[in-house]
Amino acid sequence: MPLVSKTVEVSAPAEAIMAIVADFEAYPEWNEEIKGCWILARYEDGRPSQLRLDTSVQGMDGTYIQAVYYPSPTQIQTVMQQGDLFTKQEQVFAVVEMGPTTLLTVDLDVEVSMPVPAMMVKKVVNDALDHLAGNLKTRAEQLSAGGQERSDPGNQSG
Repeated sequence: MPLVSKTVEVSAPAEAIMAIVADFEAYPEWNEEIKGCWILARYEDGRPSQLRLDTSVQGMDGTYIQAVYYPSPTQIQTVMQQGDLFTKQEQVFAVVEMGPTTLLTVDLDVEVSMPVPAMMVKKVVNDALDHLAGNLKTRAEQLSAGGQERSDPGNQSG
């Protein structure tokens, strides 16, 4: 399956967008497809290194264990270690500040475990990316406009 990518312009600072992406436990608050997210392990600096995500996408429930990497201050990558429906699922969130707005790009590379036509997989992945990027954009713009902030997940004990 080829890599699928979605870029949206967001009226929020890059740092604010990356803070939302890094606040994994809050995903169910802004993405109804995420039913629960738990941090299983952390790096020494407190950032999550492994997650469990319970999802329901287009009527298909799944549980995934994801490794989390931080290639740069403007990128967060998740790589599926174990999960339902996919043999591969790698996702990269990247931001580029462009003055008053930020370009958010979400790349998704998946291989499905079921015999499904590639065109159908690509459509489902494209729809999922549109939904994810749209929800993330909405969340970032709402928080930016309202000045609300969640606590830094790296500073929480647990």
